[in-house]
Amino acid sequence: MTTKKIIISCSGFFILVILITSMLNVSSDGNNVIGFPFTFYEYLGGKRFPEPETRHNLNLFALLIDILIVIVIPFLIMFLYQRKINLRKEK
Repeated sequence: MTTKKIIISCSGFFILVILITSMLNVSSDGNNVIGFPFTFYEYLGGKRFPEPETRHNLNLFALLIDILIVIVIPFLIMFLYQRKINLRKEK
């Protein structure tokens, strides 16, 4: 599998997992929480006292870790798979 196909499939998988695991509850006075396995975005909804300075919380470090996990794991699996195939060919 080429690097381009791996990156496209990882990106699609990442978006699918994010959509499935997101909690979008702002319409019912809840919070929006996005990120898997680490939460990288949170929007605080509803009435709050005292009112927070900002209702948005974006954690770029958690976003970077999430993206690295989604990209590194498939490359690691592909590397181990290719290694296993090469070991079989040598025997």
